[in-house]
Amino acid sequence: MLKRLKVENIRSYKELDIAFKNGVTVVSGVNGSGKSSLLESCFTGLFGSKTLDKEFVLSDIITKGASKASILLEFEQKGHDYSVEQSFRNDPEKGRASNTKSVFKKDGEIIFDQATRTYEAVHSLLNMDEEAYRNCVYIRQGEIDVLINSKPKDRQKMIDDLLQLGKLEEYRERASSARVGVGRHQRDNERRIKEVTAEILEVEDSDPNGRLAALRTRSKDIDAEMGSLNEKRDRTLSRMDEVTKKISELNELAGKKESVGQQIKELTDRRSKSFISIDSISKDIRSRKELLETKHTRISELGVKLETSPGNIDAVVSKLDTDERSLRDDIGEMKSKRAVLEKDVLNIVRSVKDIEKQLKTLEDSGKDIDSKIKAIRSGIEKHLLSVEELGNKRVEVVARVDSLGLSLEKLENIDDVLDLVNDQQKRFHGLEAELKAKISEIRKRLERSKQLLDAGKCPTCGQDLKGSCVEESTVSDNEEMDRLEAELSELKVKQEEAGARVEKVKAARGCRTEIESIDRDIVSAKEAIERDETRIDEYSLHIKEDEGRIKELMSGKEALEKTLVETREKVQQMGESEGTVQKEHAGLLESLGLAREMQKLLADSDLIDSEIKQMDEKITSIQEMISLFDGQIGEKKVSLDELDKKMGEFDKKELESLNRDYGSAFKLINSEIDKLKVEKDDVMKKAGMAENDRKRLSDLKKNLNILKNKGEYLNAVYSDAEELESMYIRIRAQLRSSNIQTLDRLINEIFSFMYSNNAYSHVMLDPDYNLTVFEKDGTALEPKLLSGGERALFNLVLRCAIYRLLSLGTSSNDGAGLPPLIMDEPTVFLDRGHVHQLIKLIDMMRDIGVAQILIVSHDESLIDSADNVFAVEKDPVTNTSGIYAR
Repeated sequence: MLKRLKVENIRSYKELDIAFKNGVTVVSGVNGSGKSSLLESCFTGLFGSKTLDKEFVLSDIITKGASKASILLEFEQKGHDYSVEQSFRNDPEKGRASNTKSVFKKDGEIIFDQATRTYEAVHSLLNMDEEAYRNCVYIRQGEIDVLINSKPKDRQKMIDDLLQLGKLEEYRERASSARVGVGRHQRDNERRIKEVTAEILEVEDSDPNGRLAALRTRSKDIDAEMGSLNEKRDRTLSRMDEVTKKISELNELAGKKESVGQQIKELTDRRSKSFISIDSISKDIRSRKELLETKHTRISELGVKLETSPGNIDAVVSKLDTDERSLRDDIGEMKSKRAVLEKDVLNIVRSVKDIEKQLKTLEDSGKDIDSKIKAIRSGIEKHLLSVEELGNKRVEVVARVDSLGLSLEKLENIDDVLDLVNDQQKRFHGLEAELKAKISEIRKRLERSKQLLDAGKCPTCGQDLKGSCVEESTVSDNEEMDRLEAELSELKVKQEEAGARVEKVKAARGCRTEIESIDRDIVSAKEAIERDETRIDEYSLHIKEDEGRIKELMSGKEALEKTLVETREKVQQMGESEGTVQKEHAGLLESLGLAREMQKLLADSDLIDSEIKQMDEKITSIQEMISLFDGQIGEKKVSLDELDKKMGEFDKKELESLNRDYGSAFKLINSEIDKLKVEKDDVMKKAGMAENDRKRLSDLKKNLNILKNKGEYLNAVYSDAEELESMYIRIRAQLRSSNIQTLDRLINEIFSFMYSNNAYSHVMLDPDYNLTVFEKDGTALEPKLLSGGERALFNLVLRCAIYRLLSLGTSSNDGAGLPPLIMDEPTVFLDRGHVHQLIKLIDMMRDIGVAQILIVSHDESLIDSADNVFAVEKDPVTNTSGIYAR
């Protein structure tokens, strides 16, 4: 039983908190006010985002522009209080939303706080998912005939799922899958037994035990032969080592002899090179003495020119160097001063030219400003004319507003007024369509009644129709037709008046738009005039500033030209003084060069004397080294004689012949040993294979026993699965047969109650859930061939029968264990007579113990028969819905 619904930012509800009571509750309101959104909120509160159709996304149920939303649904089930809280986050710009919170509580305690677990808990508690809820409990607007219009197979699945028969089919499929899986394992096991048996016979035919014994005997014989060959190889190797050692000694002596001969050759070569070095050094000494004589002659010549002796040259160089630096500094200072003056001349010339350019720019600027001021004044005159024209135009538009009977103050809210009159016009159109549909339905009934009355008797039972319910119904329908046509005429008058109001408001809104545009243009023109006048003042001030600047520039130009003449005279005087000093400096540089040349010649002479002495000492050292070489050469010749004597003790050819013989014998023995090793490896490999075959034979026999035991177990499991599958088929068939009989009885009970005075006798439900309606004369009809109102009512009968069948399966057997019966606009396709039958159906459901029935409708008959009534209204300004109890 529903107890409370609280929502925030769901569809047109910004905030809603409503408490539900037992009995029949009707939610009324005009179309589009938000009635159905109330039921959708309950549905989404229970099952979360799974309630959305394929063409909708989660953001569609959230109020436009809202970043978050929530639904809290409280209900009672089987003596416990439950609540489901769903919270959502939304990105209005991207149109994306997500479920951020899903909490399921039982008696105030949190049981689950995750969307999937919450959905599973609700599914388990109600024994139905969102699809079953729609097919039984929640009859949505426009989906009243889902069960009739669906294919028999789909209808069968819907009702089986509602009655929990789908679980038995699921269990049967599991048992069938298990049986098929076990059969597959049986076939695999039998194939494996055949394979293992064939493999055992193949291994036994190869006699692994006999092969293993023979191979082990041959392995021992090979080991004995290899032992004998190894002893023989060791003896041969020992003799080879003795011969090799002697050959090595002989080679070592030959190497030493060759080394001593090489050393004697090297010493002889070095002795010869030493004599050559002595000759080369003697030539260098003679060359240096000649160069020394030349330098002494030049030193004497320079001493005469400089009037100084060689011993006093350093002092002379120092004095000349000091005097040269002093004159060079003077010249540099004079050049620097002259350069500064020359730069000043250039700067003054540039300044004069710059002033001339500024004067020219100021003159051009003055002419340009004069032309701009004239253009601006012309623009001001145009703006003034525009303001005058716009003012006249505004007076004309205000006059049009007055002619519409409105004032300028009322134009401020004209958009809201237009929305209201448009809504009113739409509402009249909706009422017109509804009245025309009702009149069309009554006309059809009147035509059928006229045909019956013209015939005079009932075609089914043959009774006279005078004073019958058909005649009474015809009178009632005529009265209803007159009333509805009168309402339609009044409504058309109201529509014409509403249309005139819409056109008037649209014209007024156009005038407001035009006035706003004129006002903006006037303000824009006046602002342009103010800007232009300000610009003229700025340009006039600029002209005065330029005139003062021109006077300053002319004065500065005259001063610069006078300074330029004075500076050029100073540059000329400094150039003449600099020439005199440069001549004196050139003579001093020449004397300094001669003094430094004499100083360098003296240093070179001292260096040459030192080199001659070093060369004499080197010749003496080389002569001593030659004597040492003569002694070493004599010692090496003695060593060479001793080595020749030792080498004569060995016969090299005989040693080489013995070494070859022993080597050949060693290779032959190794070859025999390698052959035996290969044979031994082959024998061991074959022995390993025989051992593996013997072990494999044992493993195969064990595996065969395991496979045989597994086959017996699989046979037993297969038999159990077959029996289990058959049991589920039998139980499902029995339960379906029982449920079909009960459902058929319940449908006919409700059908008889609803159609007691109609042309139909009963309904038949076959084992495949196909439905057939029988007329009183026995004619069979498909439910799809019923009229619109009869088909809608028949669907309600079918839904209520299923609801009653489900209630019989609850512990209380009174429907209290099921959710409330919910209907969204059930009277859409019903005429007045069928609405009264719907009320009878609702009363019957309430009488059999349905605790709570929730209906959304604006039909007054349903509202009058309800226990609780809520009215829903939508604010046209905020576009949000509100609800209150009536």
